[in-house]
Amino acid sequence: MKKRICVFLAFLMIFSLFGCAAEEPEIIENETVLGNFSSESSSVIQESSGSEVQSVPESSGSETSSSESSSESKAESGSSSSSEKTEESSSSSSSSSQESESSSESSSVSSSSESSSSETEEPVQNTYMPSGETRAVWISYLEYQSVLQGKTEKQFRSNIRTMFGNLAADSFNTVFVHVRSHSDAMYESDIFPWSVYCTGTEGKNPGFDSLEIMVSEAHSAGLKIEAWINPYRVKGNSNTEKIAKSSPAYKWLGTGKVIVLDNGIFYNPADEEVIELIVSGVEEIVRNYEVDGIHFDDYFYPTTAESFDKTYYNEYKAGGGKLSLAAWRRQNVNVLIKSVYSAIKAIDSSCRFGISPGGNTDRNYNSLYCDVYTWVTSKGYVDYICPQLYYGFNNRDCPYLDVLSEFNNMITRSEVELIIGLAAYKAGAEDTYAGENGKKEWINNNDILARQIIAARNESRYSGFAMYRYDSLYNPASGVKKAVAAEIENLFDIF
Repeated sequence: MKKRICVFLAFLMIFSLFGCAAEEPEIIENETVLGNFSSESSSVIQESSGSEVQSVPESSGSETSSSESSSESKAESGSSSSSEKTEESSSSSSSSSQESESSSESSSVSSSSESSSSETEEPVQNTYMPSGETRAVWISYLEYQSVLQGKTEKQFRSNIRTMFGNLAADSFNTVFVHVRSHSDAMYESDIFPWSVYCTGTEGKNPGFDSLEIMVSEAHSAGLKIEAWINPYRVKGNSNTEKIAKSSPAYKWLGTGKVIVLDNGIFYNPADEEVIELIVSGVEEIVRNYEVDGIHFDDYFYPTTAESFDKTYYNEYKAGGGKLSLAAWRRQNVNVLIKSVYSAIKAIDSSCRFGISPGGNTDRNYNSLYCDVYTWVTSKGYVDYICPQLYYGFNNRDCPYLDVLSEFNNMITRSEVELIIGLAAYKAGAEDTYAGENGKKEWINNNDILARQIIAARNESRYSGFAMYRYDSLYNPASGVKKAVAAEIENLFDIF
């Protein structure tokens, strides 16, 4: 009898062990979010030609619509300038925020099993969606060339209503609209002349207020709207004859307050009156329009040349100043940013202020002299940053996950949010400066934007994303239409 009991107990132990082994969950490593998405598991898109020219410093004039369309500022300075140079991905300003590697365990993405290569891989799935996520799209002055310039009030209202309706229908909730891409205005201003993109001639009144219409139509569509400004840029070329005589830039020509370079005309960030002018322009918008925010672009100092503001720096040194030229320039920009923030909050505390710096922190700090680190670690500078992370996962110099982590870890103030800027314009095109492993990434994959958002949703400071730009999503070049359509389909799966 005892022998039978022992045999029976032994049988139970063996059965229990096999049962436990059978119930243990399979661990599926998800490489998708880490950017190791192979061409075999993606629909390869053959169309590789695109209309956007990447990584070319702005050299076209604001009046030359054809050339500007291929070298728009955000498509260049945000992505290209950051990736075409072999620079270190972190600056001395952000040395305390070391790059941290994202692991597959930190992602909430579901993945199909890698073992069945004969099966079609399931679309990227998302199990986490933050409440109140910002889903923004930039609408630049390039879009205005077709929907605003030379149009009647009725035509423009119809065009912008269609655009905003498209965005709302596709679950976007915010628009960053260019209101001062240069030293001009898309609105009725007592400070700046009417924009050339309203009528074709700077200073000519179109007969209606385009910003007033955009605010009304955006809110009617359920969208938040932020006024997008390039603070220092006057013109995209050196032709001073195209500056309206009513422009403050025209009145300041030859004074040192406005600097003419080969690649453009710019306000001098070191001049106190320039700072006052930019702040006054922001105040005018916040007072007169029900915008939900003010949004600055990534253009700050246009050159590293010492001659640019040499007179001002010499005066500073003569007065006992101790800062190096680079540190002094960063201080000039910081004074502007802090002043703008204070001015906005004094008028409307609910109006947000955010900045969209380039994605390369070294270039930001040492070439553009924008001290992002101070903005996100000190009180009273910004409500959010929206770095232009225009890189693929396999980018040689600035792989997406590295720069995402770098910017996230840089933020120490709880009130500062991280919105990530994404390059919708790269879908289906060769990423020229991404290196050998990264240049075909946007051609061989059609879910990069979706995976980038999923990865960002796991970062502690993340609050949303912004797509550059409207036409790249809704009016893509013929050569990349299929690629964009596939990218958008995967994108909408995670909304």
